[in-house]
Amino acid sequence: MPAQDAPVDQFDLVHLMRMERMAFAAKVRLARAVAGLSQSDLAARVGMTQRSIHKLEQGGTEPRRSTVAAIEMLWREYGIEFEDLGDGGFRAVVRAPAFARPVTTTPRRGRPGRLAGRPHATPAGLRS
Repeated sequence: MPAQDAPVDQFDLVHLMRMERMAFAAKVRLARAVAGLSQSDLAARVGMTQRSIHKLEQGGTEPRRSTVAAIEMLWREYGIEFEDLGDGGFRAVVRAPAFARPVTTTPRRGRPGRLAGRPHATPAGLRS
């Protein structure tokens, strides 16, 4: 039977790699949120750029082994563990030390918000 007529196995290698990449991306987003880190903060901690972290969190790139190791080491430092489940999902365990850390974020750069310099509307729609 020609390869083009072969039935598509839902658990083929490409599919499995994509699922693993998406699961890792979800873990990175979840752990970063629990740790209170911005993408820039995480990037600085693991020696990457903010753009690389963004791509990683979107599942758009396959992470290098050294990147995975650096991020997993950071998770351990924050008391965050992941347990892979048989159905492709995962369970997150967050130890108390993750919540005892002070949240440190870098101020955002760039242009001010759209409403900067305008009076703010109150809940009733009245100008303050």
